[in-house]
Amino acid sequence: MRYFFSILFFFAIVLCIHAQQDVQTAKADTARTAEPHWVPNPTIAALLSAALPGAGQVYSRNYLHSVIFVAAESYCAWRVIDAAQRTEELWDKRSGIDTDSPEYAAARSEFEYSANERNTYLWFLAGAKFLDIADAYISAHLYDFDERMNAPVSIAIIPRRGGAEVCLNFHF
Repeated sequence: MRYFFSILFFFAIVLCIHAQQDVQTAKADTARTAEPHWVPNPTIAALLSAALPGAGQVYSRNYLHSVIFVAAESYCAWRVIDAAQRTEELWDKRSGIDTDSPEYAAARSEFEYSANERNTYLWFLAGAKFLDIADAYISAHLYDFDERMNAPVSIAIIPRRGGAEVCLNFHF
């Protein structure tokens, strides 16, 4: 089971890195064409992600990350609920068995395994939620990073009727 999650985590990271270039290009195009003055507020993005999985990424227009966090948090929550129900059933089963019988030892072992699984997925859920909030904050903070990091000095040659204009631009 650990190998499955390791492989799943590896593929999620690879997809994020691979798709980040496309998302950043789309973000830059959207920022230039649709709403040139709109920049997401990092605090609002973090609060939205704290309230709903992936909501801060949608607010920051980082849709791929939103899908990944919704899937990760949903899966972890499902596993927590499933393990909690099994733990409850095993507790009820265990309370009706004589403590000296071998069935009691087996039920106890199953109960402990189920409780450990529930606790493990609770930690995974907490970690995914923390990463969701941090990613939303950072994505909003770095929304127009490419535009802000343009060269401080640029030269443009503009063709005009009967000649050309040379423009020297300073960004600061």
